[in-house]
Amino acid sequence: MKVTFLGTGCAMVLKRYNTCFLLEDGDNKLLVDAGGGNEVLVRLDKLGVDITQIGGMFVTHSHTDHILGTPWVIRAVGTAISERGYTGTFTVAACHETLHQVRTICEMILGKKMTKYFDTQILFKEVVDGEKLNLAGFDLECFDTGSQKMKQFGFQLDLGDGEQLCFPGDEPLRESCEHYAKNVKWLFSEAYCLYADREMYKPYERSHVTTKDVGEMADRMGARNLVVYHTEDYGDERRRLMTDEVAVAYGGNIFVPEDMESIEL
Repeated sequence: MKVTFLGTGCAMVLKRYNTCFLLEDGDNKLLVDAGGGNEVLVRLDKLGVDITQIGGMFVTHSHTDHILGTPWVIRAVGTAISERGYTGTFTVAACHETLHQVRTICEMILGKKMTKYFDTQILFKEVVDGEKLNLAGFDLECFDTGSQKMKQFGFQLDLGDGEQLCFPGDEPLRESCEHYAKNVKWLFSEAYCLYADREMYKPYERSHVTTKDVGEMADRMGARNLVVYHTEDYGDERRRLMTDEVAVAYGGNIFVPEDMESIEL
């Protein structure tokens, strides 16, 4: 199983794409979020992944940098059905609020040529807190992240052999969800900026945290591997600076991926 980060940036980045990623396990492929535009299709094309190879998409919440790529993904699926004779299905999974917004946006801008495939080949799956489901061949346990800005969901992914991955969306892991992250093999976490830059970027006002906070959290959870994403742009030193700050508090393996990098899980 591996993950490829199609984008690693926060909402207003200019030098990288918004955070979204592709999970792959053999022939099973699951897209998690889609970023803020059709660049998601460009990234998939660069990977050599056709839309018909992807079984579904998990959408965490409705912020522009996560949801506005979804109509492009759904349009690509609809185009494959109408023009290429694709006969498979594609499942969009999200909480009630996010699913409603994804579907509404698509119905407003895609037209009946695409929306006629809704509920037959393009499926919409509403998830609730604590629900276990198999999505595109991946076993997930979905959870409400407790966001105060808008409803947001993350998931714990079963890696097999008793190992798990915890992905709490694009906000810090909250106490109510910590049991999903305790002693996991892989913990994903947003880290908006360096602690030294907190006055400049104001992460706490945006319900985000710094790499210092993330290192302390990962150490407390006992995670063996930590992946840091959803960051400000920074420059060529981004990976080194963020890794060094996390490592002050956390002794596990640290990954600060760039766009289009893959990590074996």
